[in-house]
Amino acid sequence: MIEPEVIPETGSDETQGPTGPRIRCPLCGWTPPPDALWSCRCGHLWNTFDTGGVCPSCLYRWSSTQCPNCHGWSAHSAWYDYA
Repeated sequence: MIEPEVIPETGSDETQGPTGPRIRCPLCGWTPPPDALWSCRCGHLWNTFDTGGVCPSCLYRWSSTQCPNCHGWSAHSAWYDYA
């Protein structure tokens, strides 16, 4: 599996929106800011949570997402906290 390059940003503990789920790493709790970017195997940079883990350039679906804070990999769906 090709691992995407992650461009780290400083996160906060705020929710991503008043009606959406809180997005955070299930391993360490890091919350990506809205301008955090991940890199696809095709080289496209985007916020993976804007598209549910699907690259808007090549349409590759990432089933796992790497945390730039702890560098661990988790299922993309595990990042969404609806509590």
